[in-house]
Amino acid sequence: MDWYVLSYAAFNGILVGAMLGGIALGLSLIFGVMHIVNFAHGSFLMLAMYIAFWLQKLGGIDPYVSVLIAAPAMFLLGYLVQRFVIGPLIRRERALVVEPVSALLLTAGVYILIDNMALMVFGPNVRSTPSAIQTTSVMVGEFPLNTFRIVSALAAFVMALGVTQWLARTDLGRAIRATAQNRDAAAMSGIDVPFVYNVTFGLGCAMVGVMGCLIAPFIPITPQVGLSFGIKSFIVVVLGGIGSIPGSLLGGIVIGLFESVASQFVATATASIFSLLLFIVILLVRPQGLMGKK
Repeated sequence: MDWYVLSYAAFNGILVGAMLGGIALGLSLIFGVMHIVNFAHGSFLMLAMYIAFWLQKLGGIDPYVSVLIAAPAMFLLGYLVQRFVIGPLIRRERALVVEPVSALLLTAGVYILIDNMALMVFGPNVRSTPSAIQTTSVMVGEFPLNTFRIVSALAAFVMALGVTQWLARTDLGRAIRATAQNRDAAAMSGIDVPFVYNVTFGLGCAMVGVMGCLIAPFIPITPQVGLSFGIKSFIVVVLGGIGSIPGSLLGGIVIGLFESVASQFVATATASIFSLLLFIVILLVRPQGLMGKK
């Protein structure tokens, strides 16, 4: 095996892994605070990609600029979904009327609804939304790396750092952390837990909205595009440690790096299977994930 090819695959794997980690950040935040598996995570990513597409098609807005519109729109959508769809179920769950698995079934229903509505409205055609950036690759040492992947990876790190600092330094951020640690104690301390849940779900959707716009220039857009990213996001979150923002990035990089290097020796589909085996082995050794707490 040529070491140049192997090193090039490793660099690309890190970029793809950071991108996957950035996509999984919102899922990790929602899971860590609300203890809800958002099965519709990939569907929200797909909606953000379509927002970038239609903003460019109708208004000539570059996908990277569309982040300024898509992120607030996705926050509002997530806030409303949590407020009027998931919130009533959480209140029933607190009264022990339903089983906790009902939240999973509900978000799965949201995923089916969003994906099928997108299929009805947009059709099954594959779409693309090119960016105005002309340079498609940047030389890093001896390696030509994809410009769009570099932007997505850097944005994932910046977003993770920004959210971490916001959670640590603002009153609302500290309220979210307190709610994640103990919902009932937070409520008795005067924290508006339903509002915190609404903001958390909206923030998670806004984060995936940012990544959706950033990957739209190099990922084909279809109503089914979110499913594969949603599944990968679950793997990344559990591997990195549920509720850990840095863990999401680390988990994504591990998966991306492993699959990229393994694909140099076996078929890409086989490399994906091997990454699942790696995922199982790591959890057997460290069930709480790479950066999760016991």
